[in-house]
Amino acid sequence: MTVTQPDPFPGTRTHHENTVAIVGGTGALGLGLATRWAHSGVNVRIGSRRADAAQGCADKLPGAVGGDNTTMIEGAAAVVVAVPFSAHVETMRSIAKAIRPGQLVIDTTAPLLPVGPRGLRPIVPWAGSAAEQAQALLPDGTSVVSALQTVSAATLRDLELRLDEDVLLCGDHTADKLLAADLIDRIPGLRTVDCGLLDMSGVCERITALLIGINRRYKTHAGIRLTGLPKPLAR
Repeated sequence: MTVTQPDPFPGTRTHHENTVAIVGGTGALGLGLATRWAHSGVNVRIGSRRADAAQGCADKLPGAVGGDNTTMIEGAAAVVVAVPFSAHVETMRSIAKAIRPGQLVIDTTAPLLPVGPRGLRPIVPWAGSAAEQAQALLPDGTSVVSALQTVSAATLRDLELRLDEDVLLCGDHTADKLLAADLIDRIPGLRTVDCGLLDMSGVCERITALLIGINRRYKTHAGIRLTGLPKPLAR
């Protein structure tokens, strides 16, 4: 089924619509996403606090470029934030100065607290979820959606592995979710599922701790798969 998407950025066509900037792109999840997108024909910009580290990662991927976070954000239609929760507030405050109207922020953060030598416990941020915290810290009018917390960084990095899982997507505006879904669905084997408004993000984020525990016990990289949905997914 073909879906005619509304223009999410009326009057702001200066954005490079096939370009995604990944803040924290040298980390495990960020680099995994960069790897899959770069090999799917998306123009990838890898951002980091260390521009040299970002460029080093970019040099290994087709067509990718690297640099400091704020430089990489400029002009990108979508900005993916892939940082640990401990760096979330600092990161959002730093990129708030670079975000411009019409750019979409995809927050992948899962608020987790280390417990013991290997355990992780989900925590609830002051805003209710990491995505809602991002919305509160970014300039008014910034588009924020939540996604990708349950996808294994290890499976993303290994191009020999076939992906077959769903991505839980939350956001307050249909046009933003359509744009995010279009980008995420460029990665073969991932299917986006609309999970409602941004205030549902906390539920999706907390599933991450459950999956990490399961994967450690079974020594695998399990993901989420919802049954009974139409194929292809109607959005």
